[in-house]
Amino acid sequence: MVIALFYKYFLFLNLFYLDVIVRKNEGTLILNLLTSSTLLLTLMFAVFSESAEKTGEALFIENCAECHQRNGKGIVNVYPSLAGNELVIGSGADVALVLIIGRGEMPSFNAAMTSTDMANVINYVRNSFGNKGELISEEVIESLKQ
Repeated sequence: MVIALFYKYFLFLNLFYLDVIVRKNEGTLILNLLTSSTLLLTLMFAVFSESAEKTGEALFIENCAECHQRNGKGIVNVYPSLAGNELVIGSGADVALVLIIGRGEMPSFNAAMTSTDMANVINYVRNSFGNKGELISEEVIESLKQ
């Protein structure tokens, strides 16, 4: 998480003095910066665009964890485990097709997720819970939707 605190504006120089607080895991880093308005706008855009695009983990928790559980182990005899699942560690395209079309009790997420979101959640699942899989791009998912 990045928090920027702007507390001085030097109008005649078009410069801002700000503190940028970066929190990652349990550590906190505070940077004092003197920057131009151009750099300031670039920093703000980067922070907002990062938060606008949801991570694969956040998408998984929001859309998948209710059935597959946060640990990816599912519910025995009800919802399959994603940990070590042959489909999941197989082809990323097969996982994408399950999200696009649906399968069994699993609904289609075609209307609920963008191709970018699908790629993010697939890449998260294929590389979490002990899984190791190749990454899939949003372009591949777009081609599967057609």
